[in-house]
Amino acid sequence: MSLYSSTSYPEAMRMGISDARDFLESKAFDTWVKNRELEQKVQLALVGRLDGVIKAIGGLGKAISR
Repeated sequence: MSLYSSTSYPEAMRMGISDARDFLESKAFDTWVKNRELEQKVQLALVGRLDGVIKAIGGLGKAISR
């Protein structure tokens, strides 16, 4: 609970299992998880494109030095 909400660790430990289950099975939490996955996909795509640019610049440097 403390990882996914603003609940402190001691407070999360005092929560009942059914409360935690209700939170993790809620539509709001499901939406949050999907949004996080989309953010990670965007970041991964950006890193992939930057990697391609860096490789192309390295190849260009090698071609110019010959």
